[in-house]
Amino acid sequence: MAEKDGFKVLKMGFDEDKVIYVKGETLKKLQHVILGMLSDFIEACKDNNINYSLSGGSILGAVRHQGFIPWDDDVDINISRKDFNKLKKVFPQALGDKYNLYAPEDAKGHGMSLAQMKKKGTVYRSFNELDKEDSGITMDLFVVENTPNNAVLRKLHGMLCLAYGYMLTCRKTYEDLPEIKKYVKEGEALKTFEKKAKIGSFLRFMSLDHLTRRTISIYSLCHNDHSKYVTIPSGRKHYFGEMQERDHLLKVKEVPFETIKANIPEDPVPYLLALYGKTYMEVPPVEKREQHPLMALDLGEGEDK
Repeated sequence: MAEKDGFKVLKMGFDEDKVIYVKGETLKKLQHVILGMLSDFIEACKDNNINYSLSGGSILGAVRHQGFIPWDDDVDINISRKDFNKLKKVFPQALGDKYNLYAPEDAKGHGMSLAQMKKKGTVYRSFNELDKEDSGITMDLFVVENTPNNAVLRKLHGMLCLAYGYMLTCRKTYEDLPEIKKYVKEGEALKTFEKKAKIGSFLRFMSLDHLTRRTISIYSLCHNDHSKYVTIPSGRKHYFGEMQERDHLLKVKEVPFETIKANIPEDPVPYLLALYGKTYMEVPPVEKREQHPLMALDLGEGEDK
């Protein structure tokens, strides 16, 4: 979501004649669907005493725009490992009639280290999901993990998380590369995908599902729910770039988000500074605004009209 290093390379790498960048009225309709998903999620969390926060660019949107970043096409969530495990238990009854939940440690063929909630009867197919039948409109759920209090152990844990996260990305890219090539032009982005796929080829002795489960087991090694620091290994800045004091990330407050209210960190400034720098309140120029290249989009019954 929002600005990130290297995004321009990825954006320029896709053949714009073969992908969709959602804009205008279609973007407004997509945001309407996602806002409904977020509202349902929040209601389920309140009913089941589950703590959560908006994540990444959704926090930035709440602070800077009191809702979506105007060009944004998704919502991200942060949720502690303890609360995510609780969510998995209540999800079928609380949200299962309208949504599917994909947890990396459970979902076959998921191949990503983040969890996802997808709306049934919709399609939102990105380059991460080219080989999946179920690619519905998605809320990404980033699990907040405990970290060891001992600095040396924390460093070792972080290095393990970085290694396994990268291996998982490479292993999945190896699986996806034939489909990815249909949409990416020759150039730097394609070379990046090919490099990851080559590394992934050396890991093909492990199934994608096995490596995904192994990655999550590494991420969740620390069981101290009172550790001073927590982190989001599956986040865009990974273990060390996403590390925050526990209260800075998990102590929350409710703020306006479009027509509803949603949780963000009680003091979001340390998080926003870590992810976006001192200029996070400045609206970036058009060329630095992130949008996701999509291969297919279907908003579902009644939403396309």
